[in-house]
Amino acid sequence: MNEEEKGKSTQVLADPPGNGGRFTQFDGLRGVAIIIVVLSHCSILNQGGVANAIFFALTGFLLLNPFKDSYEQRFLSIRSILKFYGSKALRILPAYYLVLLFTRLQTGYDVIPRDTFISLLYFGNIYGHLWYVYAFFWVMYIIPFVFVAILLLAKNIKALRNDLVVAVVFILLAAAARLFFLYTGMFDLRFDQLMLGIAAGYIFRYIRKRSNVLSNIRRHSGIVRAMVITIVLLIVITSSDVLGIFDPSLSEYYIGWNLIYTVGSFMSLLVLLIALCPDGLIGRVLQAKPLLFVGKYTYTIYLLNSFIIPQLNIRSKLFLFVCVFSASLFLACLIDSLLDRVIGMLKRLVRSMLNKSAKASGQN
Repeated sequence: MNEEEKGKSTQVLADPPGNGGRFTQFDGLRGVAIIIVVLSHCSILNQGGVANAIFFALTGFLLLNPFKDSYEQRFLSIRSILKFYGSKALRILPAYYLVLLFTRLQTGYDVIPRDTFISLLYFGNIYGHLWYVYAFFWVMYIIPFVFVAILLLAKNIKALRNDLVVAVVFILLAAAARLFFLYTGMFDLRFDQLMLGIAAGYIFRYIRKRSNVLSNIRRHSGIVRAMVITIVLLIVITSSDVLGIFDPSLSEYYIGWNLIYTVGSFMSLLVLLIALCPDGLIGRVLQAKPLLFVGKYTYTIYLLNSFIIPQLNIRSKLFLFVCVFSASLFLACLIDSLLDRVIGMLKRLVRSMLNKSAKASGQN
């Protein structure tokens, strides 16, 4: 590999490809994950737990934003932490409350009992597929403090300034979190899967900074893509639908719910491999326009689909999936478009008020 090729290889991994510096392959991966979730809810390819592991691993990876150096340093600022909470609240809460309101108006208390509905308003209870929102809400609240602890320790412990060492620390913390939830009986927040995703982010950043390692990875990109394909095949093969063919006793075995740490490790590896080799067949598949479109509305589709299923009296699982997914996507487009406009208008209003206040203060 000549110097020009090395430069291109380094650039591919130094900056996220895609429009506006966005790593669009991850949007496609979100699209794939939500399709798996809806398939699972329609009793086809029961790998919803695996798809949720993709979401947590991907969130952890992007939380670190390994395309930038020392991005996690922002958590040392109280203002930045509050800004982080604000951005996550805007991402989670508006669609969540709007879908709850829509469900309440459409079904009354037939789908969600009254007491449960009220507790869901302040994340005081867990209901069906909304467990993911509950878990996501709390891990987003806790994770900044984990970063703060490690960053403060790094000031006195030189080893913690090495990305690879920190990756190992997060892998161990993930294992500790898994043991904690196993032995305490507390509700499982999937904190380990998020931290495994963060560990993958640190490994990626470690590799990104070393041109010789980058060159070797690019030279053996075929092996990396083969590993991605292997993980995808494992997702299909380990589905309870497939396992039940060979052993009926495994027809109710859901690997995504029974081997949470292991599945989280594989999905974090999947995210890392896609980041390392974003080009080729896999990259083109993940950048397909239909997947990118679906990936934009993943969260709202997730909120909606399980509420739509009971409203449809359809026996065919495949036809049920087509109807549920289509309805969820259509409603998600409407809801997200509405929220984007309202939130954008409110932001402009607040900005205008602040500017007027600043001018008034300046005149005084």
